[in-house]
Amino acid sequence: MTSLRTLMRGRSELGVAAGLGVTALVVAVDAANIRHTAISSGAMGPQVVPAIIALGLALSAIALTVTVLRGGHGEQEDGEDIDLSQGAHWPTLLGLGGLILLTALLMNILGFVISSALLFVGASILLGSRRYVLSLLIGAALAAATFYGFVLGLGIPLPAGLLTGIL
Repeated sequence: MTSLRTLMRGRSELGVAAGLGVTALVVAVDAANIRHTAISSGAMGPQVVPAIIALGLALSAIALTVTVLRGGHGEQEDGEDIDLSQGAHWPTLLGLGGLILLTALLMNILGFVISSALLFVGASILLGSRRYVLSLLIGAALAAATFYGFVLGLGIPLPAGLLTGIL
């Protein structure tokens, strides 16, 4: 008799299918518990879109399960200049995680533009760039454009921090 480990070898996509199924169940339960109010009473109600999403997730889970059990599997991605036999470079990953955490901690103090520009510069340096001034200019331009896109375009306030009164 074949063991479960032998039977499941090469079928890791079933974990993704299970995750989709659990997500579909959670969305369906949440959709069923949405209360109708006088404001939300209409032709369709507030439960329709979450129910459609839950159905789509469930159908995707079923389709993926059937495909995997029939022998289908995803192909490993071919990298153009990446050696897929090498493992992750943990110092870079941990450095990027630390930068993101530091950005979150300093966002209110420094402001969105400065902290985001520093995040861009730090990430580019960790990923191998040695063009510090260019990275700083690009980071500042992207951060300022994003800041004004949110504040002026969408009406969502972002912290200005040290640049309060300037931006």
